[in-house]
Amino acid sequence: LVGGVPMDVEGDHYALHGGRGRQKSAFGTPELVGLLKRGAAVVGTMVDGPPLLIGSLSAAGGGKLGRHKSHQTGRDVDVLFYVRDKDGKRRRAIGFYEFDANGRCHSDRCRDYTFDVQRNWWLVRTLVWSKRPEVQYIFVSEPLQNLMLAYAQKRGELPEILRRARSVMAQPGNSSPHADHFHVRIYCSVADRARGCRDGGPKWDWIAPR
Repeated sequence: LVGGVPMDVEGDHYALHGGRGRQKSAFGTPELVGLLKRGAAVVGTMVDGPPLLIGSLSAAGGGKLGRHKSHQTGRDVDVLFYVRDKDGKRRRAIGFYEFDANGRCHSDRCRDYTFDVQRNWWLVRTLVWSKRPEVQYIFVSEPLQNLMLAYAQKRGELPEILRRARSVMAQPGNSSPHADHFHVRIYCSVADRARGCRDGGPKWDWIAPR
């Protein structure tokens, strides 16, 4: 990671999950950090509720980070889901706990919590529509994808946003299904490409030519 910047412990509409204890793994490219702040602000402005909780990005200089296979160049981040309680009231996420196909939490610690489809969709919508940086992947389990896409279609979402979301959202085949958080990955920026950054994986058809 070259030219990385830290996420603040908290800001308008977002906070680091784990507070100051998360700071050592909360460095990202300026583009990713800016996108997270912008995404949280959009959701918080459109649908009032608790802040977006952000997990690991990268270490200050990049490189191996704990058990993560990625998170080495400041272009990956784990984001906890927005949740509601049994009464439908929006609550702050409490940790990395799995949600089932009906959006219900499995763990005893959050058994009364459900996946907040509306707020989670607004976050995905903001990410896939971003032009700078451009988002390559949002890893999340297929059942939770289906909940968000069904909601988006019902509310009359723009066809192009739906098309992008269907492409960008994916359930990984070589790791956990990501039923407990979003994993977001962005493409190399122009500045990072000049430093040697190279993208792997697909390049979506709406991405501007390099």
